[in-house]
Amino acid sequence: MACIHLQQLYDLCREHDIKLGGSDLIHLVCEQCGKQEVCPSMLIDHHEPADIVPPLARAGSADDAMRP
Repeated sequence: MACIHLQQLYDLCREHDIKLGGSDLIHLVCEQCGKQEVCPSMLIDHHEPADIVPPLARAGSADDAMRP
């Protein structure tokens, strides 16, 4: 079971829709409690890297905004 600190991290990720990506297991370690666990699947991003579009590309770049 996750310590209170890791649980707060999970809650923050859910609240802000933050996902973690990578092909390897992600191990989370709380230095305060000495607890360690594998990242829960609800926080894993299952998109392929080609599916991910940087925020500036979606909204247009700052250079585009400066053009007349």
